[in-house]
Amino acid sequence: MNADKIQQNRDPISSTIPGTSKTDIEAPSIDESVKKSMFNGPLYDFQTFIAEIRQIFSEKENFDEKLPPLRELEKGLEFIRRNQKRTNLDKFQILEEIDFEKITETRLNVIKTSATWLMYSEFFRELNEKEKMLILKTTWHVWGRLELLTVSVEILGEQVSSKKVVFVFKSHAVYLVEVFRNNLMELDPKEAEDVDKELQPLFFTVFDDVAKKLSILKPNLIEQAYLLWQMIWCVAGKILYGSHLEAGEQFLDSLSSDLHDFYENELRIKKYSERLLLMMSVIRSMQKTYIDIHRVIDHAHSFRQGFSMK
Repeated sequence: MNADKIQQNRDPISSTIPGTSKTDIEAPSIDESVKKSMFNGPLYDFQTFIAEIRQIFSEKENFDEKLPPLRELEKGLEFIRRNQKRTNLDKFQILEEIDFEKITETRLNVIKTSATWLMYSEFFRELNEKEKMLILKTTWHVWGRLELLTVSVEILGEQVSSKKVVFVFKSHAVYLVEVFRNNLMELDPKEAEDVDKELQPLFFTVFDDVAKKLSILKPNLIEQAYLLWQMIWCVAGKILYGSHLEAGEQFLDSLSSDLHDFYENELRIKKYSERLLLMMSVIRSMQKTYIDIHRVIDHAHSFRQGFSMK
């Protein structure tokens, strides 16, 4: 198999991408009436948060452009995961409840982590701030979900799919379904029931489909970087235009070439089509969670109030 074959296996989202437009992306304005989340938790200072994102986007001196593009993304994964504790797993705390403040903090950290990793793409660094913000806004949640699952399977193995457990903090894991259900208790009972029904297919895809495939695949760091960028591009490829779209496609071509070289020259694998097909199957399943999570968020009005940068 060659790099062209890798490209042919791509399967971008064909549906309309919710929440995207060509309008300018500004710091979210938080209404005075929206001061509490559905869990009565405090909202983050979004002006400070946006300033932190802009600071991440402005830093261009810590990158090694001599590295092949896929290797640079691999280096980015090493950087964002540098503080994860992967030892003494028997002492891991597995939580059933997390307060909303911790959920908010975790989600905002995922956004910042996603922004940091995106900057390890030379293509992304060359975009203007408006386009960077648009890509981040529309991809952080699905990128974060795949990153969360990949790391969780690496650390916790089959527990992820069998016990619905995910690694979220430096030394903590959570029973994700229980966390969601416990938090839904604060909603109106009918709304909570409706949201729970909406979440079930999403949880099935995440745990019974994607997590199991990742357990079989056991992707190395290079493959993880490729998977994560494919997930980004499934969305970004639908919202960029003109020269930026062309540059993004060329960047993806270079990643495919790097992956081909990695298989042939380092792993010395000539026939890697089965691995590639499994990787693309993961991406297709994750595309479905992208659409599902927007439907859930749109269904629960309180979610829209609690977090405007969905």
